[in-house]
Amino acid sequence: REGIKADLKESKNEGEFQVRELTCDEETAAKIIEAAEKCPVNVIEVIDIKTKESMVNTKLEETKDYREIEAGYDEDKELVLDKKGYFLIRIVPEKKMIEAGFCNSKNKIEVKVSGKKPIDIYQTVLREKIIDRADHAAYLARELQKAYTALHLGIPYVQDDELNLKKQ
Repeated sequence: REGIKADLKESKNEGEFQVRELTCDEETAAKIIEAAEKCPVNVIEVIDIKTKESMVNTKLEETKDYREIEAGYDEDKELVLDKKGYFLIRIVPEKKMIEAGFCNSKNKIEVKVSGKKPIDIYQTVLREKIIDRADHAAYLARELQKAYTALHLGIPYVQDDELNLKKQ
């Protein structure tokens, strides 16, 4: 099930890994294998103890013809404003909240989405179809994460500015 995390109980540390050996029936083994295959960060390896065969592998492989792209962005050339509108983002330290106000005309908030975590806010924005553009969603996620960091570090947040992480 999505959103549920497993805790590897009764495991032992072997170097940098946690290991758990167990004997189980086929149904339980199938559930363990399914969970390992669905692991979004690819960190659960399942090995058959008898044969030493890897049933779920964590090794990263590159395809023969994979592409490697050096990232870059030129805001002056590539920025496209969202026709639907824009966000004004702020933190509310006394409530430990982040607010994202969506404006479809100059500084007139049409929708305000508030939350404690960036994912709650941007997933709500997407679910409510407040914006359509993928680059706008990426921008929103980046700014919300900066706001969250500023809120938890007790430093000022200014939208579109880099955070000042130097000790003051």
